[in-house]
Amino acid sequence: MNKNKSNRFISEELMKHIKPRIFTLIILLLGVAINFSYAQTTAIKSHEIGKLWESMFASGSIPTYAPLADQMTYPGGDFRTMTRKNLVGLGIWIGTTDWKDSIGTYHSRYVSQGGFENNEARNFIKPTSNKKKVRNRLPNVTVNGNLEERFLDTRASSTKSSTIPADERIETKYNTDVGVQVRMRSFALANQNHNSYIIREYTFTNTGNINYDSAIELPDQNLTGVYFGFQYFMIPGGDRGHEMVRQNDDWSVYYGDQPGDTLRGIYYLYDGIADDNHYLGDDIGDPDKTTGEFLSPQYPGFGVLHADTSPTDPTDDRNQPSIVNIKSRTNFKSYDEGSSENDMYAELITPGFPGGTEGKAQNAYDQFVREPVAILSFGPYDLNFGESITIVLYEVVGSISQRLAIEAGREWIKGTLEYEGKTGDEAKDALIGTGRDSILLYAKRAEYAWSIGLKNLPTPPPAPDNVVIDSGPGKIELRWDSVADKPDWQTKEFDFAGYRIYRAEGGFTNIYSLLATLEGDSTHYIDRNVERGKKYYYSITAYDDGSKNTTGVKPGQSLESSPYYNRNFVTGASPFLGASTNMNQVYVVPNPYHVQGLAYGGTVIDDYNDVPRLEDKLMFVGLPSKAIIRVFTMAGDLVATIPHPNPDNANSVPESADEEWYQITENWQNIKSGVYIYYVEGWDLDGNPLGSTMGKFVIIR
Repeated sequence: MNKNKSNRFISEELMKHIKPRIFTLIILLLGVAINFSYAQTTAIKSHEIGKLWESMFASGSIPTYAPLADQMTYPGGDFRTMTRKNLVGLGIWIGTTDWKDSIGTYHSRYVSQGGFENNEARNFIKPTSNKKKVRNRLPNVTVNGNLEERFLDTRASSTKSSTIPADERIETKYNTDVGVQVRMRSFALANQNHNSYIIREYTFTNTGNINYDSAIELPDQNLTGVYFGFQYFMIPGGDRGHEMVRQNDDWSVYYGDQPGDTLRGIYYLYDGIADDNHYLGDDIGDPDKTTGEFLSPQYPGFGVLHADTSPTDPTDDRNQPSIVNIKSRTNFKSYDEGSSENDMYAELITPGFPGGTEGKAQNAYDQFVREPVAILSFGPYDLNFGESITIVLYEVVGSISQRLAIEAGREWIKGTLEYEGKTGDEAKDALIGTGRDSILLYAKRAEYAWSIGLKNLPTPPPAPDNVVIDSGPGKIELRWDSVADKPDWQTKEFDFAGYRIYRAEGGFTNIYSLLATLEGDSTHYIDRNVERGKKYYYSITAYDDGSKNTTGVKPGQSLESSPYYNRNFVTGASPFLGASTNMNQVYVVPNPYHVQGLAYGGTVIDDYNDVPRLEDKLMFVGLPSKAIIRVFTMAGDLVATIPHPNPDNANSVPESADEEWYQITENWQNIKSGVYIYYVEGWDLDGNPLGSTMGKFVIIR
């Protein structure tokens, strides 16, 4: 028996034994996948319309184990891995006194700990619904015939409503073990002046229901000494900057009710200086050691818009929150750490650092201030059966722009950065420090929006739907549906003015620049300023003439639809040359290939998070309409077989002479340094054979 037949016989015998087990494993995996899919679609709803992205969990809390979710992501734009998270954990605590539980046990003090240290708090919280409504459906985006699909915010995950007061609303309901139902409504806006905050409106109702069904387990209970505590654990730019090496160097600030200032309380953090074990020198903003990009320029925070005076008096109580408890995470109590009910209740009624940790220690990483966590506690309330309390908060992030973080970081690492007469680290710190001005500005705008009513804010046109992006020879063509016939949502009058097209090169998380402004109702554009082999990502917005903007913070300003709503991200469009008619022009570029870890301007961490990496791309060029490419080692071992066109690559079309390969073998491994042989068989568009060709290329890693 020859070697090939022997291997085939062994394989067939093995399959007889393992097929049943594989089938069982597949069934189990399908069950897991179905449960995971169910959890993802029912437990999480996301806002991805503005600069600030956030996911709303059905449990009301945000766990610390970092699932696939937006967590105060700023700026948004990473549809795949949701980088630039600023929120690590969120919990809602409800404390009460002199309370009897459903089995009659008396508690002098008790806290229903709704996260975040106990994650989804399954022993305390029973989710009942989590639904999203939108004014305008998430647009369809198609690239070379392939429909794009987001991971979190999908077209199917929401329903359209013309009555919600914001562009998006998520309504989450859950019951707690103390018989208080929580209804949280979050609101997100496309308006460019109001897209850096998200409003959360909480209504707490004493229903007596402690589980999933409609039965009332605690009928006619009256709750006393009730406190509602909102616990936030934030880290600026956490998953891109210092969080990856646990520098624990953030300062926290609580600001509000200052003399002559109408701003209510707001809690925020910013990046400080790490210890010498992590970074020698001033690392405010967490500059990347290679590119200089500031990875943590954000100032994330949350603030207060309203708190009912009592269940019978819905006027705003400016004395709330009554307690501001800020301290190191390690010093906060949790049932999971063995804390008593009295200890937990004390967290709701005892202030920590009421003004934040800033200036309370020599260094932000000192043990008793590191990893600051805040609870804003509202109360005490007496909540009789059937009564409710409403508290309104907002999440907000201020920061320099992503473009400035990259460009100024590049200047800083070269030693050429100047800002307001300062140079070096002083210039860096002063520039990043403008994020404080930004967060306070956006906080003011959140207060303004809530005071006039969200429905009274001026609205931009909807984002164009059915965006079609097609690669062509030396061009990329874009088409979309008109929105010129859509009246202004607020005024019901027509104020449409035109469209803007933005473009990023290389990756969908890179910087988008304005490509074209189209006045009037033109729904077609050809981008000819493109290079063969590059990937391009687009966003198409609609803008109005500003004539109906009378209630905005900038009256008369033209308003623009969300630049995030119709981006392509799964597939980047690439121009190509027309297919060759012979096999005489096939070759590989670049050749030799030398690994370039930062060819597209990202950080090393960004580069190695993506597989395949853009930097590993090789191009087979000069191909006919149809081809089979085989790559061999010099010893004759088959490394990869690549069809052209490639059904796994949306940019691969029969009319193209190009085919991409990311140096990944059929076993999903990167090839090593060495000399490789390629052998190509070709056919024309009608399937007529054109012969074959072969050549060599060199890989240097």
